[in-house]
Amino acid sequence: MTLPGDLAVGVLPHPTAKDVPHPIRVATTLISRTVLGSMLGLLVWAHVPVMALGWTAGVVQSGSMRPALMPGDVVLYQPPPPGRTPAVGHIVLTQDSTRPSRLLTHRVHQVLPNKYLITKGDANSTPDSTPVGPTALQGVARLRVPWIGLPVQLWRAGQPVPEAIMLFGLATLLALAALPLHSPGRHT
Repeated sequence: MTLPGDLAVGVLPHPTAKDVPHPIRVATTLISRTVLGSMLGLLVWAHVPVMALGWTAGVVQSGSMRPALMPGDVVLYQPPPPGRTPAVGHIVLTQDSTRPSRLLTHRVHQVLPNKYLITKGDANSTPDSTPVGPTALQGVARLRVPWIGLPVQLWRAGQPVPEAIMLFGLATLLALAALPLHSPGRHT
């Protein structure tokens, strides 16, 4: 119990300037934790539909779908509904007819009477030359998560300098986020 005499000046401890964290340290720590939290949230957001719904995730590698999709974006694709053909304007994931071991993300430009699709990249001047058969259709785009696949895209492109810069930036964010608000030796 606090007695009236204990309330006299100097009896109870008062915070001093030493006990208050520096505003720059608080701002730096808060910003770095926010950025890391956002990145983690985007990663989770990109993986929940894949694990829970059986969707497919892919990292955009080229600029053929600019401005809708940028290199480094992660796109989540729902498996194509059986017996249904995607409509004109839908973004689809297909096997690349020119390189069968690769996948291609383009927009449906035209649906032919035999259910084959003519696709086209938004940034391309002409439609793709080979129609896409129903068996080559891998999925229909449902969700775009911007930038989160950029490290994968840079790694696949073999660009070591931007990759090293991104790793350095991530290490810096982690170090700043781990900073205590008070300097060592200060008491709260």
